[in-house]
Amino acid sequence: MSVAISGGSIADLPFFDGASPRSPIQLAIVGCGPRGLQCLDALSRNLSKDELAQVEITVFEPSAHPGAGCVYDLKQSRMLRMNFATQYIDFWKVDRDQTTSKSGSLIGWLDRNYPEYAASDQFVPRAVVGEYLHDCFEVVCKRLRRWTKLNVVRARVESIRHCAAGEANAEVAATTKAMTLSDDEGWWVWDGSEERKFDRVVLTTGHEGLRSSDEIQCDDTGAFVYPVENSLSEERIPAGGDVFLRGFGLTAIDAILMLTEGRGGTFVQGDGLPTYQASGQEPNCIAVHCRSGRPMLAKPTAKLEPINDRFWEPYRQELSKYEASHGSVKFCRDIWTVVAEAASELLIRSGDAVSRRDVEEWFRGWSRYKMDEVSARKAMLQSYGVATGAREMDVPFALGEAWRQLYPQIVSLISFGGLAEGQWKAYSQTAAEMERIAFGPPAESVAKVLRLIRDGKVRLCEQNEPSQDSVVVNAVIASPHQANEDGPLSQLILRGDVQVDPVTEAVRVSESGSVLGGRKGLAIFGRATEGWVIGNDTLSRTLHQQIQNWAETIAVDAHSRG
Repeated sequence: MSVAISGGSIADLPFFDGASPRSPIQLAIVGCGPRGLQCLDALSRNLSKDELAQVEITVFEPSAHPGAGCVYDLKQSRMLRMNFATQYIDFWKVDRDQTTSKSGSLIGWLDRNYPEYAASDQFVPRAVVGEYLHDCFEVVCKRLRRWTKLNVVRARVESIRHCAAGEANAEVAATTKAMTLSDDEGWWVWDGSEERKFDRVVLTTGHEGLRSSDEIQCDDTGAFVYPVENSLSEERIPAGGDVFLRGFGLTAIDAILMLTEGRGGTFVQGDGLPTYQASGQEPNCIAVHCRSGRPMLAKPTAKLEPINDRFWEPYRQELSKYEASHGSVKFCRDIWTVVAEAASELLIRSGDAVSRRDVEEWFRGWSRYKMDEVSARKAMLQSYGVATGAREMDVPFALGEAWRQLYPQIVSLISFGGLAEGQWKAYSQTAAEMERIAFGPPAESVAKVLRLIRDGKVRLCEQNEPSQDSVVVNAVIASPHQANEDGPLSQLILRGDVQVDPVTEAVRVSESGSVLGGRKGLAIFGRATEGWVIGNDTLSRTLHQQIQNWAETIAVDAHSRG
């Protein structure tokens, strides 16, 4: 094939190496919530200006505020708050030992934009965090555009497919860009109006839009909690009516507070639980059904004296010993015993003689049996008292704190197939319960729900089916492995371009995010990999290094083209 070059031969082009011209890497980032933003930032950190000049980036994101994603949508109600305290949110922190400027952290940003929230131990509206993330996106884009071409397409990607052998875009083939790839390499990305060809594609679609679980079939009157403006509106749920709420996790707590405080009710804080002043616009009663009956426990507040970090170091080192056994780690023997031992020692130091076996026995009792309404209320009240310092430390608090503090080591040991054969079930069942114990809502939210239960506005019910006159609301989010049937990930799996781990049901990726057992040039980060990669917290960049590793592979490729 010959290509005409105006004003000279192809050898005169600056990128000519004596063999064939190399044009910039065409890179697509599909989905630009926090993970997509992290990919952009990693490129800006890891690539030199010369390497960036060899990359052209196209970002596909339908929302008006890239960086925020659907979870941190700027348009959502300010009633919907974080369950992650302000002091732990810093987009620019990519390593646990890294020291960053306070001005770039969420607290520093709040100090300039929302000073009423600019303090530790605050749980700010998710929409406000969305603003912060979008501002970070603008900073990263400005940095990248100094050296590379960056295009943002405000569209939802409908499909991604591997280029078939001999297939080429006629427009691209008419330029030297056709020499970037052989005919059987690359990916087509279709956004509903145009199909484009890329060398590399990164998929970071996260929740693929917040969706309810397909495992729970609501009747025709049922609706998912989000968007709350529609699902929980007074037109759909009139004042004085009854609500049947499926689920009792963080999403359910959002729904409860939106239907009460969000309808004009007010909580007034006192010495114990707050009092609630109804507005008259609330439902008559919200009946909450959870299959296990077990509630989420309150997160500790700043009122508690922090535990010296040196206390945890021996347990971190103990877990680190098993890194050499990756692929044959026994969860209960190698990991859970260390977590329980740390919790026991924490209680012993506080004056409570609790052995490791006592901790393990408490957990077995918690996780084995369905909890009734009285027991659930007692557990929530106890956790609130401990979280606020009104009651002494107990086993669930110590166990939750041990799990939180040792979580980075647990993530490292289990991710990428670290467990021995037959061990996944033990881990996944334990992790599901530790979500309730260690990663629950702010203590303030638990107190509000407890008050609403006492006032009869909320009740925990054991019945599976709603009453005839109740409005059904589904508060169970689709699992990471329930890919949207209309989304690009589901299609990639069906075609065999992306393979799912048969044990965890998660998308299998390398430590640089590239799909394993599939096609080259495709990387996936985030929720779809949960199980193969554990702990996919969108706001934490210190637990995983896959995005940093991926950016380094782009740097190597770009350097070879320079």
